[in-house]
Amino acid sequence: MESTTAPKTFNDIQKEYDELYQVDGVRDDDRAYAFHAKKIFELKNDSRKVLDIACGGGYFLREIRDLKGAGNVELYGADISSVALEKAKIECPEAKYLVTVAEDMPFENTFFDTITCLGSMEHFLDIEKALGEMKRIAKDDALFYIMVPNMFWYKDIFSVLCSKTRIQRNQTQERFLTQGEWIELIESGGLKVSQTLKYNGIAKYDWKQAIKDIVIPVRFSYHFIFVCRKI
Repeated sequence: MESTTAPKTFNDIQKEYDELYQVDGVRDDDRAYAFHAKKIFELKNDSRKVLDIACGGGYFLREIRDLKGAGNVELYGADISSVALEKAKIECPEAKYLVTVAEDMPFENTFFDTITCLGSMEHFLDIEKALGEMKRIAKDDALFYIMVPNMFWYKDIFSVLCSKTRIQRNQTQERFLTQGEWIELIESGGLKVSQTLKYNGIAKYDWKQAIKDIVIPVRFSYHFIFVCRKI
């Protein structure tokens, strides 16, 4: 029997995230945002115009500001939720914010030298179109730092073995792929994956982080971080 559920629209997604951010929103640990901020400047230390797509409450942008200092980097945040951006303006008022979908961003061509998208691309209605937009607004030598979830996360595998179902997430519009499938999708959008990093959160204690880094293989990690360039 064919599903009678109507496909989601941008208005549906916007409403969901507005409601989500009126309560708790979506947020990782601050040490995770600090890790990502440090990493993008290790990968491209001359980043000057940074765009965080689906920036949410601006926590990652705040960490970039704290790392590099206000005025040293032009920070931009884009999100579908105006409620999220009101929180972002409080967390990191130095950044410039815009309510927009990733599939149609009103930025100039070749404007940014660093574009990040942390745990958000899997929620886009048209990932291929969003990738095309990311490529359009990026400089030729731009860094793309994209984090997406793994279909074969080891905890999901254990959950299926024990209960026949995956661990439930808190967002309705979400896409899960394997490492190879994500690479294929990203590269079909005009970017080249130059490096794949595993991401299993940033532990509070160094010894615990070291164990996770050693024990969990990339292909079974919680998320993948794809470091990309323009083709």
